[in-house]
Amino acid sequence: MKRQLVPHIAVLSVLILFSSLNASFKVYAQSGTGELPGTKPTPTPKGGRPPARPGTPAHATPVTPTLAFGEEMKGKLDPRASEKGPAGTVFEEYILNAKSEDLLTFRIESENPLLGLQILDKDKAEVPVASSSGEFKINTQTGGVPADGEYIVRVTGAVSGRNAVPFTLKVTRVGLTPAAYGERFQKIYAGYNETDQASADETLTKLEELAKDDASRPTTFEMLGIIYLYNRHDAEKAEQAMEKAINLNGAAVVKIAFDARWRRVAKLRTGDFGFQEARIGWLRIRPGQLTLTDLSNKTLGSLNGQQIKEMSKIVTATNNMISITAMNVRTPYIFAPGSMQQAEADLVVRLIQKHVMGKTN
Repeated sequence: MKRQLVPHIAVLSVLILFSSLNASFKVYAQSGTGELPGTKPTPTPKGGRPPARPGTPAHATPVTPTLAFGEEMKGKLDPRASEKGPAGTVFEEYILNAKSEDLLTFRIESENPLLGLQILDKDKAEVPVASSSGEFKINTQTGGVPADGEYIVRVTGAVSGRNAVPFTLKVTRVGLTPAAYGERFQKIYAGYNETDQASADETLTKLEELAKDDASRPTTFEMLGIIYLYNRHDAEKAEQAMEKAINLNGAAVVKIAFDARWRRVAKLRTGDFGFQEARIGWLRIRPGQLTLTDLSNKTLGSLNGQQIKEMSKIVTATNNMISITAMNVRTPYIFAPGSMQQAEADLVVRLIQKHVMGKTN
């Protein structure tokens, strides 16, 4: 009898416990819309567009385009969409990253020739510019921006009616400002020791870097020609550098040995052959002209292409010399290139024929 009562008592106890807890429990079920009973749906704003999700901006912020050197940027001044400036003007903005040593030009091409250009620094201070026929240049004392950094470039203009005015803007990095170039070149030149190969190698590396940053200055290529010829003994690369110097209205610069009276090599008392009154100087070959100077750069002779009657090489067992006969000059100019080698003599003859005398072969 007692064994039969145990299961009934256990079931009764569970029912009593469940009945006492039932008051504190609620059971929920999803409706057909997927929402739980008792929750209010998020209201939809007027117009039918649901609100933006958290973390998503309602309107994307316009991104200001960045200008790249040498690339064209197309735009338009739109009286309805462009930003408004003073006195009824409108403008479009661009970002430019520039260094104070950069020499820059800005060109605007448009059917409207009256479009202007403004450059503003980070504090919105205006950088002065000068213009000529659609081309603009920075008009500061150095010719560059005041400091390295980010600048705002604006294309501005007065637009009448409702039609937009298309334009193309191009920024060109010409090279280094005159001040920046001069400072770098003087440091390189001051550190050059022609009798020290390590110094010559270091100078060559710095000059090549300078030529990459500014390929418009002949002085760099003049010095490159000298180092390639006399420190590296590379006539081919020397000629390439000298050609660039001449094409930039500079000069090919070559060392020369000569007699004070421009006499030929003679047998000396020592038994060797050489100039009786030996002197050292420079030969500079420019477009249409050559100049002979001493080491202090005092001019000893200057000839243009029309004055040269004849040029020839004088080859001996020990020397390779050049003789130039000129109009109205009694004594020919006879000199030997600095290395006395045939490769250098041939180089000088080619440069004179091509750039002074105007002969192609």
